[in-house]
Amino acid sequence: MIRVVLVEPEGEYNIGFVARLCRNFSVDELYIVNPRANVSEAFKFSAGGKEFLEKAKIVNSFDEAINDVDIKIATSSIADNNGDILRKSIRPWELLSLIQGKKVALVFGRESVGLTREEIFRCDFLLYIPANPSYPVLNLSHAVGIVLYEIWKNRELLNNPQTSTISDQSIKLIDRYAEILYKMLKRSDDDYKMYIALKRTIIKGVKDEEEARVIVHFLRKLYTRIIHNDKEMNNVS
Repeated sequence: MIRVVLVEPEGEYNIGFVARLCRNFSVDELYIVNPRANVSEAFKFSAGGKEFLEKAKIVNSFDEAINDVDIKIATSSIADNNGDILRKSIRPWELLSLIQGKKVALVFGRESVGLTREEIFRCDFLLYIPANPSYPVLNLSHAVGIVLYEIWKNRELLNNPQTSTISDQSIKLIDRYAEILYKMLKRSDDDYKMYIALKRTIIKGVKDEEEARVIVHFLRKLYTRIIHNDKEMNNVS
């Protein structure tokens, strides 16, 4: 279960955008702590997230937003700051393994100053989104979107692992033609490195049987062209 917590948000547009994102990525709950913005004005920015915003819980304290969850994840644009243990952070792609099967609160701070050290201390982990070091501060709704997308993406990959659909026959044909071409074009003992790199790159890069057939067709044509050129050169000589 995922709960997004906005601590004292200052912009109506960000509240609306976050509500929309919560619906985009199937968030379960939205808590808004002591909002500085007019929540009723946020509806105009929520688009398809209007009903989600209507169900958002507005609370007066930080404790009310986090006291009934298993794991609390604070977010910040400052991380690993000069050995500060409080700023030791995780990255968005590490989240799923920590929160899988748990009730989690993703806590986002004020647009102007973020979360206080006390609020970060009250959480279990600090999450940092890597960005340009000279300007790492993200808009609130953008940060929420990135974090939710990473969770969604990794959950989808976990539930629907991407497996190769290339047939064994196609792999064998690619290997065969690559080896034949290597032997035909070999000029030095180091050329085997080129052959290995080419074969591995092709097999790793090809995602389905249709692509594999195109590659096999190309290698076959290349092989035929080389044979034809060799015959012409032999006839001329």
